[in-house]
Amino acid sequence: MNDQEKQKQMAKAYPVMKRTNKSLSGDIELVDLDVTPVMNLFMVLIPFLISMAVFTHIAVIDFSLPPSQAGGAGGESGQEGESKELDISIVITRGGFQIVGTGKKLDMVPSERGAYQFDKLRALLKAIKFQYPSQKSVVLVFDSDVVYDDIVAFMDVCRESQFPDIGLSGAVG
Repeated sequence: MNDQEKQKQMAKAYPVMKRTNKSLSGDIELVDLDVTPVMNLFMVLIPFLISMAVFTHIAVIDFSLPPSQAGGAGGESGQEGESKELDISIVITRGGFQIVGTGKKLDMVPSERGAYQFDKLRALLKAIKFQYPSQKSVVLVFDSDVVYDDIVAFMDVCRESQFPDIGLSGAVG
């Protein structure tokens, strides 16, 4: 009987309660959310984000392709007015580099212990820039076994020497 008395006391301590409806009316009213302010925010935010994407500039190496050699007759007649410009190409192989211009070919500058001599390239390009100050373009012609980091280093040296228009070609021949 001891157990029964304890159960009766527990039942009195924690009475079972019914959940009562506290609303005044028996009908539950559905509420529509007003999403107009959120839509207004997106109407302003989306064009802003799109316009900001145009102004962000990721580090990109600007280069151009070399001019095509197909315009034979048209290219020769235009050379008379452009006597102050050269077609400068830097031929890069694993063994070194060589600067080739219109009608001129400089000696090959060999690489020392697997590294290119960028100081000599800088000096040669500055001498060419002094002789032809209006020259802005250089074409890098590299062999297939030249490493990408070396190509970027050649491009940096050309830009430092005030040759901003850099063309890339991949055929040494």
